[in-house]
Amino acid sequence: MDLLDLQRFTVVNLGSGGDHPFHLPPWAQSGSTLVEIDAADRPAATVGNYERRLTLSDIVAGSAGVREFTTRSYVSVSGVLEPKPELVEKYALQDYFAVVDRRTVQTRTLPSMLAEHDIGHVDLLKTDLEGLDLEVLLACGRLLEHAYCVQCELRFEPFYEGEPKFHDALTALDRRGFDLLSLTTETWQPATPYRETLVDRRDGQIVFADCILIRRLDAGDVVGRARQVVLLSGLAQRAVAAYLLGTISDQIPRECRDLLTPLVTPVQPGAGGSPLRRLARVARRRTRRHAARNA
Repeated sequence: MDLLDLQRFTVVNLGSGGDHPFHLPPWAQSGSTLVEIDAADRPAATVGNYERRLTLSDIVAGSAGVREFTTRSYVSVSGVLEPKPELVEKYALQDYFAVVDRRTVQTRTLPSMLAEHDIGHVDLLKTDLEGLDLEVLLACGRLLEHAYCVQCELRFEPFYEGEPKFHDALTALDRRGFDLLSLTTETWQPATPYRETLVDRRDGQIVFADCILIRRLDAGDVVGRARQVVLLSGLAQRAVAAYLLGTISDQIPRECRDLLTPLVTPVQPGAGGSPLRRLARVARRRTRRHAARNA
C-alpha cells in the first residue's frame, strides 16, 4: 500500500440538488471524480477541489425506458413515482406535491451514464431519489458490488407507489454485502387538530431514514479498509473509521497512517461548525418536517 491507494476516489451523488460537494481531504482529491446527478435541481455552487466534477441532469432509474417525470411545487419531491394520495392527505402535504409540469422522459441506468464518461468504478454511492433509491442501486450491478459505502434514503412508511419498505430494502442490500452503519430517522405528525400543540416532536410516525451502509471487507483487504476510513470520515462516522484504522494500522506505511489518523480524531465541541456538505441535506429534512407538521 502507498499514497496512491488513498487517491483517485469516485463519488456519485444522485439527487444532488442543493447539496455541497462531498468532502475529501486535500491529499485524497488528486485524481478524484465527483458526479452529481439531479433532473430537477442543481447542486450548490461550491466548487470543491475535485480534479474532475460532472454535473448531469439525466433521469436515472432502474432500467432504461420511457416514463413520466413530474415536477412539483416543492422541487425536491419531483420524480417519476407517484406519491400515495392517502399519505399526502395524512400529512397535509398537498401544497408541496402540487403538480407544476409533467413530461415524458427517457430514463437511463447509472452504469450506462457513467460509461459515457469512462467511469467504471464508484467508491461512494449517495442517493436521494424520492422512492427510487433501491431500484437504482440494484441496477448498478458491478458498480454496487465494488462500492465501499452507500448513503441512501429508505422508508418505513413507503410514500410512493411501488416503493419498498425499509426492511425489504435493507435485506436486499445485506445480500449484496452491505451492513447498516447509521440511520437518521424522520418523524412526521399526521394532520390533526392537535398537531400544532404537540410538545414532543418525536410523537408521530417514523417515515424514513437517511442510511449509511458499509461494505463488509475481509480483514486482509488493507487498501479497502483504508479507503473506507477516508469515506466514513467524510460521512461523519469517525468512530467506525477509527476502529477500521486500528485493524490495519500496523500493516500500512507510516506516511499513510499519519494522513489517516487526523481523519478519525474526534472533533471537540466548539472546534468548528457542521460541515457545509451537510447543510443542504439538513435544510431539506427540516423543510419536509416543517411541511408535515405545519402544512
